[in-house]
Amino acid sequence: MSHIKLLLLLASLSCLGLHCKRESEEDKLPPATMVGAQTIGCLMNGHAWPSKEDKEDIDFLGSGYFKGIFELDCAVLYPGTASTKTGVYMRAEYKIFGPGYYVIPFEQSTANKFSATYDNYYTSYYTTGGWATLNITRLDTINHYMAGTFEYTVIDPFTQRWLKVTKGRFDYKYK
Repeated sequence: MSHIKLLLLLASLSCLGLHCKRESEEDKLPPATMVGAQTIGCLMNGHAWPSKEDKEDIDFLGSGYFKGIFELDCAVLYPGTASTKTGVYMRAEYKIFGPGYYVIPFEQSTANKFSATYDNYYTSYYTTGGWATLNITRLDTINHYMAGTFEYTVIDPFTQRWLKVTKGRFDYKYK
């Protein structure tokens, strides 16, 4: 009789184990919303940004939209300074006039610029032949909302290391 109880206990514990799920890096990102939630997040080389510790310290700096120019400048600053600890910067002078999927080429001659500060500074300026994707899901120029997703890969020009920014999402109410 005790063997049956032991088997039932083991079976129930194994069932519990099946329902336990580890939180993935993507699970740490904010939800994809379009309500001006003042959120941003992405995976940088597979790691969630901003980190759990830095999530409350995000500053949207000079982000906004004006006549086709999209700019999203978000950073976690070192305490008491204006220096960027980590962050993402996206500027697309690509004639973005509404929701849609945009592929933005990296060219040194344009004002399109994508960068990230993670463990080093990575920039699209030296990433010739590359591109970023922006999927604008909301662009409300009357009430000043912008939301969407993004992905790009940039290089550190000094170390030649790459940074892959994926699963990016933002929801911002600009001024």
